[in-house]
Amino acid sequence: MSQQVKMRAFDSQLLRLKQALGMTDDQDVARVLGMTKAAFSARKTRGAFPEDKLKALASDRPELRLDVKYVLTGVSDELERRMAAVGTATRIAGRVEEGAARSEVQQAVFDALVGTLTPDEQQLVHYFRNSDERGRALMLATGATVATPRGTPGRKTVRKKT
Repeated sequence: MSQQVKMRAFDSQLLRLKQALGMTDDQDVARVLGMTKAAFSARKTRGAFPEDKLKALASDRPELRLDVKYVLTGVSDELERRMAAVGTATRIAGRVEEGAARSEVQQAVFDALVGTLTPDEQQLVHYFRNSDERGRALMLATGATVATPRGTPGRKTVRKKT
């Protein structure tokens, strides 16, 4: 891999980490990873992202809910897990014959899935489900406008320093 490609990968990984942590400065990221500013800067120059430090941080600070795979690759395990759960729930609910029973199963599955969301996410789902068609369209348009580049719910947008 060329040095330029490594540096671009580092920059992408760093941006995703900053988004996940709600930070804007490299120095803050270095500190939370347990690195000096100089050591972090040297790694950045080489395009060598500190994967070991990221994994240690995720392990030592589970309350941060860092998605290590997402930071490193841009692919979210959490999103894949949720999508798989929705697919499984849909297949299970589809096997129920009676209309009323099917509706109860679908609601139970939906409630279980919503229970895995943050309170803010739950509130958005509640608003969406209780909106008319126009309201839902407005919510979707607003979400598309303000979403982070990766579109992952619950993450803060971090602006690069200029």
